[in-house]
Amino acid sequence: MNQIEAQQRKMVRLLEDMDEGGAPDRVKRAAEEKLDILTLLRNLAPLRSVETVQQAIRLLETQPDSKAKTTYLAKLEEHLEYLAEQFPSAGVPTAETLIAMWPELTSSFGNASGQIGEDGCEDRAHAICLAIAQQSPAIGANHLSKQWALSNGARLHADHQWNHHVAASVETTNGILVIDPVFSRTAPIELSEWVDKVHVDSDSVHQVAWGFLGKPGADNQPDFNSAVEYTP
Repeated sequence: MNQIEAQQRKMVRLLEDMDEGGAPDRVKRAAEEKLDILTLLRNLAPLRSVETVQQAIRLLETQPDSKAKTTYLAKLEEHLEYLAEQFPSAGVPTAETLIAMWPELTSSFGNASGQIGEDGCEDRAHAICLAIAQQSPAIGANHLSKQWALSNGARLHADHQWNHHVAASVETTNGILVIDPVFSRTAPIELSEWVDKVHVDSDSVHQVAWGFLGKPGADNQPDFNSAVEYTP
């Protein structure tokens, strides 16, 4: 999996050469399908979450059959085994465990202070997820997700007027706790409290694998467009 970026760049150059050389459509289509797979995996790197890998497998299984599909499905299955071996869950963490790592998370909060008009919740949530995974790889692999609040047409939060909002969350023995410095810079808050603060119906909040930077698709699950490259 470490060679994905180099392979993706190589495939981009190959497609450019195909365009210039007038390659047959079927050959270009096969190359484009491989590029789609490589781009998905590159954008999801470093694949530190079991749920993210499982969702990547689901997405690859929707692709046309090809050697690239078979190869990378096998690599993803191997990566699941790697995560299970290297970062096994020691059980659902306590709220105290999350609170104890709080000082190490604040540097990923950015300038979020709940001021009206601030944006960038996607990058902020992702940075917080990466910080949690660095502090506790086992939590990052097994108990870390994102909560996506999606609008059904009306804007979220009377003041902020968001069309969506996202924050990192951790499954704990006290329930799901959300880390969102827009609403609390000193401690995580319960999911129900976060839902109330966002001013959204709970049916419009969806838990999503944290490796996906972009919002989920029409079925409220990640799609290829959800796999956006993170550039801090």
